[in-house]
Amino acid sequence: MTRFLLSLAESGFIPDVLIKIAARYISNKRLNEQSVDDNKDKIITVLSRGAVAEKTYDANEQHYEVPPEFFKYVLGTNLKYSCSLFNDVDSLDDAEESMLKLYMDRADIKDGHEVLDLGCGWGSFSLYVAERYPNINITSVSNSSDQIAYIKNEAHKKDLLNIKVFRMDVNNLELNKQFDRIVSIEMFEHLRNYKLILNSLNHALKPDGKLFIHIFCHKKLTYLYEMKNNLDWMTKYFFQGGIMPSKDIFQYFEGELEIINQWDINGNHYSKTCKAWLNNHYKNKKKILDIFEKHYDEPKIWFNRWRIFFLSCEAFFALNNGKEYFVGHYLFKKSN
Repeated sequence: MTRFLLSLAESGFIPDVLIKIAARYISNKRLNEQSVDDNKDKIITVLSRGAVAEKTYDANEQHYEVPPEFFKYVLGTNLKYSCSLFNDVDSLDDAEESMLKLYMDRADIKDGHEVLDLGCGWGSFSLYVAERYPNINITSVSNSSDQIAYIKNEAHKKDLLNIKVFRMDVNNLELNKQFDRIVSIEMFEHLRNYKLILNSLNHALKPDGKLFIHIFCHKKLTYLYEMKNNLDWMTKYFFQGGIMPSKDIFQYFEGELEIINQWDINGNHYSKTCKAWLNNHYKNKKKILDIFEKHYDEPKIWFNRWRIFFLSCEAFFALNNGKEYFVGHYLFKKSN
């Protein structure tokens, strides 16, 4: 997409249907390029050295330091900023809860467990668990000051004493105890050294502990989101330092931790999630613009950038009927 067309889209002059067509075209073009130049071996090497995460400040500014009021208008009741599960449900709130319940089941979390929610977002999982299982102790970790403040406030309002919230950079995790379960929801897509973080999490698990990871992924390809030019719109505004992992990515990093179970969730669930976010974005346009007036220099442009982001992701995850890009769930235990 040329700079001129991007400018038109950001100004609101290109309709939704054309933006989704463009998103599908760009996604298929990237797939063709990546298939020809498959650098998975090189990327696996990259993911085995250096810092755990790069551009953490940029990633925070792009997604997680946007005022929480915006996400209250766009996300569901639980403020789950990740894929929800639309099995036999229609509303975003019900879909959020369906996925949160699925985490509990697949992570094999029991009452009385010590649980680490690493990269906890707005606390959707932490608050869900803390409210329903008073004997589970939750440690929530985020690198966003807004998210930490929000979760603390919600825990205080609900009189939840079994949740502790800490602001930490994943590059400098200081976990002073071990956990029965570690849960990480859509955080590994922002990391650049899987070997190092998995080693760190292994030490943070009790001997019989388990690690549960939720990522979005491609069925085969792994590639980095890097700014190659000013037209690399998604990287520039929403995903600096990010990675698209392949479904089999964690098989390359088994060692002290091994995969004991793995599940796929069709990409249409994420497509429906993004569509629901977009509908809320439109429904609350005036309120969101009021928020953006205080946060962005160009509030209308940024309203449309978020619109383009939601539209692009809706189209992206619907490719090949949700079988091209989708969500992977992985359960690890310590190796014998």
